[in-house]
Amino acid sequence: MSFPPEFSSTLTYENRYDLDEIDVFMESDATNPMFFSITGLPDKLSYGKHYFNISLLDTTDNNYRLRENSKILFEFKSINNIVIKSDVVEYNQRNGVGTCYVEVLTDPMRTRDTIEDGVGTLVVVTSLTENYKNAPKIPSKFINAMNHRCTFPIDVRKNLINASSPVILQSKHELKTTFGQFSFVKASISPRRGASGGNTYTTGGIPYSINPTEGQTS
Repeated sequence: MSFPPEFSSTLTYENRYDLDEIDVFMESDATNPMFFSITGLPDKLSYGKHYFNISLLDTTDNNYRLRENSKILFEFKSINNIVIKSDVVEYNQRNGVGTCYVEVLTDPMRTRDTIEDGVGTLVVVTSLTENYKNAPKIPSKFINAMNHRCTFPIDVRKNLINASSPVILQSKHELKTTFGQFSFVKASISPRRGASGGNTYTTGGIPYSINPTEGQTS
């Protein structure tokens, strides 16, 4: 089989939006993101999946804000202009934070080129509207369009060891005690006088009684 394999109608390929090339009303970058915050993304992206968060910044004092029901699109590209797989995680988190991932693949599938190491981009776009009555007007051709772009640098280092970000294990927080049996031969919980060994416990956390003369559990 060739590398990458021939284009197949049965495989899922990354959509290519070329968000870095669309005409927009306003640009920003990582030094002054204005509307978006990116957190949790590793400094360097190795092979594998990396999770991160996109959240909205306070725009109270800004001339513009996100238009109601506006979409937020993002796209990763490598230094050699290869689209890197990314998506939103299906994760119920009602706190204004979007959990997403980017995955650096050995085979990008859509092209015969490979993802090269180097500084690429994460581009986020959305649609803005005026934040208050006297704010400078957005030109008519950009109204109700994806008119704002923010570009963040990414650093791809495919073979870097231990570069993966944490994986979401569960979305529900619970407090649980640890079940099991423990030996306290040298512990702060003293066994009964005359016992030959430390206390042992049931799975419910109740200590077995110990015969002080024989040193065996009853």
